[in-house]
Amino acid sequence: MSERETSNTNKNKLFFLIILAVIAFGVFANTLNGEFIYDDKRQIAQNPLIQNASLFGKAVSSDVWAFKGDGTIAGSNYYRPTFVLWLIFNFQLFGLSAFGWHFTNILLHIGVCLLSFLLLRRWNLDEKPAFAISLIFAVHPVHTESVAWISGSPDLLFGFFLLASLWFAENISRFVLNIADKKSKFGNYSDLLFALVFYAFALGSKEVAILCFPLFYLIFAKSTDKKTAIKLIIPFFILAVLYFAARWFALGTFALPTEDGTSFGATILTIPAMFVFYLKQTIFPVWLGANHPLRSISEISLLGFVLPLVISLSAICLFWLLAARSFVQKIGLTIFILTLLPAMNATAFSFEQIVHERYLYLPLLGFLMMIFPYLAELFEKIFKEKAQFTVLIFALVLAVPLAAKTIIYNRVWTSELALWSHAVTIDEKSAFNWSQLGAILSEEGKVEEAIIAYTNSIDVRPTSLAFMGIARNFTVRKQYDEAVWNLKTVVEMPPAKVNAYTLFQAYEALAIALTAQNNLSEAEKQLREARKRLPIYNAALTEKLAVVLYQQNRKNEALKELENVKNQAKVEFLPASKAVLLRLGMLYAELGRKNEAKAVLQEHLKITAPLQDKITLGDRKQTIELLKSLN
Repeated sequence: MSERETSNTNKNKLFFLIILAVIAFGVFANTLNGEFIYDDKRQIAQNPLIQNASLFGKAVSSDVWAFKGDGTIAGSNYYRPTFVLWLIFNFQLFGLSAFGWHFTNILLHIGVCLLSFLLLRRWNLDEKPAFAISLIFAVHPVHTESVAWISGSPDLLFGFFLLASLWFAENISRFVLNIADKKSKFGNYSDLLFALVFYAFALGSKEVAILCFPLFYLIFAKSTDKKTAIKLIIPFFILAVLYFAARWFALGTFALPTEDGTSFGATILTIPAMFVFYLKQTIFPVWLGANHPLRSISEISLLGFVLPLVISLSAICLFWLLAARSFVQKIGLTIFILTLLPAMNATAFSFEQIVHERYLYLPLLGFLMMIFPYLAELFEKIFKEKAQFTVLIFALVLAVPLAAKTIIYNRVWTSELALWSHAVTIDEKSAFNWSQLGAILSEEGKVEEAIIAYTNSIDVRPTSLAFMGIARNFTVRKQYDEAVWNLKTVVEMPPAKVNAYTLFQAYEALAIALTAQNNLSEAEKQLREARKRLPIYNAALTEKLAVVLYQQNRKNEALKELENVKNQAKVEFLPASKAVLLRLGMLYAELGRKNEAKAVLQEHLKITAPLQDKITLGDRKQTIELLKSLN
């Protein structure tokens, strides 16, 4: 290629990259005014592990929900240190300003789009088909959940770091192909280092990366023999094993049981229906939502199992035939299968939430890599020299309705009320959806509407979240008997039906309702029982118990209880745990022990300084005012 041709090629590449970036940003620009919603409120606004720099080591060595307890046990199956680092990084930059968080999510998505185009060009796909694939990927509405939802960033991080790792793997592959000294099988060691580092970040972003090391084999095998390719992927395999070991250590087990999970037998029967769902959302993304009305299948039926199985097998056969046509299509099939495979494990999800569009983030790229090269070949037979232009026009025409759907659907993810109001229209038989709608209605003070939503949830399926939510609203309406009944229903549920954090919240709400009834002895009894059942929340529950003892004029007992958990309060993560120090300061001040009061209140301010959640900010305000009065 001449210098002029190279220059023109680079200019074209830059042009396509700029267009991709502009389109990707434009399609998701209306998410910038979005709020913190759903998991964002807890994983960001109420997460001391990302807010407190002194807890950095604990943050990256724990699962992403460890902050819901005292850090001694895992709160979920998600060990994602890259994601946690991303949260820490964004919090340092933006604090609780959601705009910045949304902006960096869009930047990540743009990065994935650009990397996909660059990789396709390096794999010798012509410019216009490569742009077509990246364009459809950039605007597809199934990405809304990953891009518009801040807590959806693990998909973006995984996509970005995996593709970056594949870029450097391609460098190694080309080095091995062209090297004169065949003894240097590992080629360029700096490329190997970068490939491994980015793969490590991909592993820390999402667990699915464990399955992705075969992609490196495909890249290496196209430029060397199989034996050498296997040797080259050994470091990537070792890295995957090391991550798996680190995950096991962080969780303390291979996997924690899933609340309301699907049985293994039902999962096997449900896989075809799940696969068809993901195909449908890829090709016809019309009905989009936070949850969908697909449920696990417990018996073989024509519509539930046989027909989806036939469609799934036919699709896989078609994909297999397409993959045999070129390297791009082969690696596309591999990306599609490997990154979608974990989403087929319904045992890992609550039975009302076995499918989510965010699981299609990178599989969609693999799907497009299989389809568009074939379309380019087909158009070449039909349109001859205009084939490449036809592919581009086809992609642009297809991108318009997809982009429009994305822009419209983005609005659903800009507020919690919009999200769950939409969710119950997509799946009105979901107890979870109604419960989430009830929660945001409660938060906005719409008590009557919240009770209706929670009632709908209980009518679909009685759950701990719905009983607890409706009870809180009954308490607001001063219907204490109804509140107590619903909360006792929660605390009497079998452990498998209610997680520890929900149980803590139920006991807390029960104590409040009983106190409002002036049944202080029963409130005390329930809180003491809660401490026995939930030792990870000992300090937080003791703070509630001290309040009840104080109201019974048992101030010395309250003081003793608070003093006993003072040290534990410093290590527990819940805001109520830190409130132990505030309560101690109040009691010391009331008892005339001014110096002790000042010391413990100053300690409270010190340990809560990095925290930004509303409860802690309110407590800090009280602490400051009390210190002023003591001075």
